[in-house]
Amino acid sequence: MSQVSERIAKMIENDGDGDIKRTMRVAQSDIMALLSEYMAVTKLDVSVEKADGGYAVNVSATASRIYNIGHTSDED
Repeated sequence: MSQVSERIAKMIENDGDGDIKRTMRVAQSDIMALLSEYMAVTKLDVSVEKADGGYAVNVSATASRIYNIGHTSDED
């Protein structure tokens, strides 16, 4: 592969990774909003890596409390 071809391939790969990172930032925001409906999230980590011809998305959340389903206040 020529130097030019290698550089073009690397640019395309980097652009693809950039798109994935932007997508994951949006997904992390949506995941945080969803989990916050059910728990007091204190830490959320979302990562993605290439795996077996696709991607592995890893989500890890730490919560200080999980809310009771069906209760509308902390008093219940």
